[in-house]
Amino acid sequence: MNKMDLNMLTQTSAATDEDKPKSLWTRVKQILIFAAPVVVIAAGIGLFVLMAVTAPRPEEKNAAPHPPAVQFAVAHARPTTIAINVQGEARPRYEATLAAQVAGRIVWVSPKFAEGGAFAEGETLARVDGADYQLAVVRARSQVAQAEEALAREEAESELARQDWQALGRGDPPPLAVREPQLAQARAALAAAQAALRSAELDLARTNIRAPFTGRVRERRANVGDYVGPGSPVAVMFGTETMEIRVPLTDSDLASLRLPLGFNANASNPGPAAHVSNVLGGRIMTWEGRLVRTEASVDPRTRLVYGTIEVRDPFATRQTSPLAPGMFVSARIEGSGRETLVAAPRSALKRNEFVYVVTSDNTIDVRQVRPAQTTADEVLFREGVADGERVVVSVLTSPREGMAVTPIDRAGETAAQPANAEQQNLDIRD
Repeated sequence: MNKMDLNMLTQTSAATDEDKPKSLWTRVKQILIFAAPVVVIAAGIGLFVLMAVTAPRPEEKNAAPHPPAVQFAVAHARPTTIAINVQGEARPRYEATLAAQVAGRIVWVSPKFAEGGAFAEGETLARVDGADYQLAVVRARSQVAQAEEALAREEAESELARQDWQALGRGDPPPLAVREPQLAQARAALAAAQAALRSAELDLARTNIRAPFTGRVRERRANVGDYVGPGSPVAVMFGTETMEIRVPLTDSDLASLRLPLGFNANASNPGPAAHVSNVLGGRIMTWEGRLVRTEASVDPRTRLVYGTIEVRDPFATRQTSPLAPGMFVSARIEGSGRETLVAAPRSALKRNEFVYVVTSDNTIDVRQVRPAQTTADEVLFREGVADGERVVVSVLTSPREGMAVTPIDRAGETAAQPANAEQQNLDIRD
């Protein structure tokens, strides 16, 4: 081996010895990098366990839970008139289709015979050509005159026959001898002629088509020149003396107004007053009426009872505006008189049938009630709640009879503190 090869071998061995320490240190650093998170997590768990073991334990309390707080309001008695609000559609009490009773051509109509025209009872609205009926009257009168003459002749002959029979002295004459059958026939002929005359005169009078009641024309169906027959409709009209409003009522409404099923107004009980109103052209129009009757059956579909409000003379000049048929109106029906009722806030009525009363020992008295009237702000009772009693107006979860509560007025102040000192200390600690 020459000197050059020996030097190269020496340099290679030295480089290998320098690389060995560097590779060991790299491995140590990698182990520390991977082991550090595990060590930190283990230390944290150990610290948490140590804190949990050495932490002080909470003191156990054997005291009863504090009664839930509820807000209450005091019920007050006051004189009140029960009233309910309903809605309905106005319709005339009388509405009819006017028809001709005789045949003929219409030769004249009244200026009032038009849509919206006003007329009085018995007023002539149209006239049918009556020439034929005038001739029928003349013929009937002639027949009456002939029947009267025939009856007079038969009466005279009967009297002569009676005198002749008496002159013979044979006692009472037989009917045929004194012409009684002929006399009865003449009388019957006269009665028939007179009936024919009355029929002809009636047909002549019926050529004048008259209004059956005071009202207005809703629709005209015939005019001058039209030929009409018996029963041909010439107009549709409605009465203006009374307007009716059919309104729905619940059983609670009937109980509030103290009205039975099948109620009908009379002189001693004219029915509850009803204030009818509607908005026309931005103005509130009002009419005064009365609930005059209720139906005697319940609607099987809606379970409602319908009542009828009557408004007298709705087209009178004293009215600011007429109450026209088809108008949708609101009505406030008042009870028969003022009575003393107990009022409470609307929130005091729970599930529409219960009231929670706070007793003097701060417990709950659950009462099932039937309110006399319910509005958006308050509820009125005839019975079930007394004047001055405290009623719960806040939400109370799972209420039960005799449940202890902490009553609080609406200002947020405790109304009554528990009586015993132990309960007071518990309240202070809590």
